[in-house]
Amino acid sequence: MTSGPLRLGILGAARIAPWALIEPARRNLEAAVVGVAARDPVRAAAFAARYGIERVYVGYEEMLRDPAIEAIYNPLPNSHHAYWTIRALEAGKHVLCEKPLAASLVEAEAMAEAAQRTGRTLMEAFHYRYHPLFARMRAILASGEIGRVERMEARFCIPLLRRNDIRWRADLAGGALMDTG
Repeated sequence: MTSGPLRLGILGAARIAPWALIEPARRNLEAAVVGVAARDPVRAAAFAARYGIERVYVGYEEMLRDPAIEAIYNPLPNSHHAYWTIRALEAGKHVLCEKPLAASLVEAEAMAEAAQRTGRTLMEAFHYRYHPLFARMRAILASGEIGRVERMEARFCIPLLRRNDIRWRADLAGGALMDTG
């Protein structure tokens, strides 16, 4: 990495990118979203203009070739996570991949191997692990403050607002468990 903030590029003009990466990066002096690539250059340009991103790339490969991009955020459809994450790692980029990391164990193992081989960081975007509330919960459990926990039950629900959302498409490795499980 160079000195200064980590320079990030986004693969795709995904709906999740603004709240999952762009806004948090703006509040962090150690990260800067500087590029976006999409299959549709017009969509990429509109996305960049809307969110103040300085560089627009014509296709994902162009971004991966740019030495100014140090890390990639991959919010592509689940079926594209492994391919583009491995390509980014092989291009020398660190990767933050949206969940689920992969569509299968074979893909996840190939991604982990590529990260090891290239010496780059590969991380799945499970934010709760780093959330202060989660850290506090773990501290309470570890301290014994509430006694020995023998059983815990939780429910998680996300409303299906768009029936045609790509996250539900089996051909793109979607489904409720793939998206939130």
